Amino acid sequence: MTRDNIVFATCGLLLGLIIGSLVIGPRIAQSKLAAPHSADIAPSLTETAPPATAAPTATGGNPMPMVMQQLENLKQTVAREPRNFEALVQLGNMYMDAAKFPQAIDFYERALAVREEPNVRTDLGICYKQSNQLEKSLIAFQKAGSEAPDQWQARYNEAIILSELGRNDEARTVAAKLAEAKPGDEDVKKLVAALAVKK
Repeated sequence: MTRDNIVFATCGLLLGLIIGSLVIGPRIAQSKLAAPHSADIAPSLTETAPPATAAPTATGGNPMPMVMQQLENLKQTVAREPRNFEALVQLGNMYMDAAKFPQAIDFYERALAVREEPNVRTDLGICYKQSNQLEKSLIAFQKAGSEAPDQWQARYNEAIILSELGRNDEARTVAAKLAEAKPGDEDVKKLVAALAVKK
């Protein structure tokens, strides 16, 4: 391996790490129906099941029993009402937060069969990406972006997936349009800069 090859491989690795850190960026595009995501506490339930928001006392501060109870309540809701969009989305969110992407995909797909929601489709695209289903991820982001043009997160993620698929010219085009729409956004600037050096 020549010095140039080593330098090129090192640059490629660093660029991959930069792009990887940008991948799926900060998930700020939340559905109005979905509760805020948190790794430490589960999202509150919809009106179909009572929310478990009280501070844990008997469990000694451990939120897991509450999370498990919320999960069980939601599953019971879906068993009774298989087309309950809010419960399906909440289950998808909980599984996504727990990095159980195949289960999250199942619930998001079921929710989207009930009603289209670009934010939920964006989360589905993230789960596909995390499950190494890049083509499905790309389709999800493209659909979410076309249905809600102001949904910048889907377009941001689309550019990243295009780059991962080696379609860098397309990725740069998407990123350039995103930069026009969000000229001062630091994450978008980093994405554009990272894509500019990819061949």
